[in-house]
Amino acid sequence: MAGDGKQLSNPFSTGSGGPRFEANIQATFVTLMLSGGYAPCLPSWPIVEIKLQGAVSGYGTDDLIVFVENPATNERRKLLGQVKNSISITAGSKLFSEVIQAAWKDFNNVDIFTKGKDIIALITGPINTTDTDGVNGLLEQARHTRDADEFFTRVARANFC
Repeated sequence: MAGDGKQLSNPFSTGSGGPRFEANIQATFVTLMLSGGYAPCLPSWPIVEIKLQGAVSGYGTDDLIVFVENPATNERRKLLGQVKNSISITAGSKLFSEVIQAAWKDFNNVDIFTKGKDIIALITGPINTTDTDGVNGLLEQARHTRDADEFFTRVARANFC
């Protein structure tokens, strides 16, 4: 993914903060798998596999890929997770832009993502009130639009979102 312009690590991550937060999130999902817990946003099926650093396997949303499987049918679904200790959800945020571009690329890659079944998640530490309000507004727009074109039209309108 290095050729896609995605920064492999930022200054925070090269210290102890980013990797520690990411490792804690990854360990939480491993604990869920070992204890018979379930992955959020997916069916309540057992977690059967966890892949870390999925860029090697072609994922852009690559920090954590969690696979669940229906014990009766062997149907699998997955959560593609990007872990960031903190992120500014703004038009000028290079990091947020990279995260969204990677998610969009994965979303449109039928080899790694099944629309309507798999999910993509940005897992982050606490975000401020302004960003929370902005994200909630964007999610609400996404829920009520037919397609990407309508979503971008609504979001582009001043004061709509």
